Amino acid sequence: GDLEVTYWIGKTYWGRGVATKALSLFLAEQNTRPIFARAAHDNSGSIRVLEKCGFVIAGHDSAYANARGQDVDEVIMELTSRKIGRRPTRIRLYR
Repeated sequence: GDLEVTYWIGKTYWGRGVATKALSLFLAEQNTRPIFARAAHDNSGSIRVLEKCGFVIAGHDSAYANARGQDVDEVIMELTSRKIGRRPTRIRLYR
């Protein structure tokens, strides 16, 4: 099957760059392409994280979302290039 990356970030960390930094570091180590990801169509934060890391919209689907307890419309995103967005120089964890 296709390689797919998923992540979940606690609400207290939203908007702090944690997901973007973590995904960028992962993609710098994981060289297999393409890599796919899914985000709820209304989750603009997650879509933006993926875009910052070089993913582009490849399609749409619907699937069950555990966090919401129901089916949701999703954006399917794809990364084909080994070049990723700005690589972080360090990770700073927030408490």
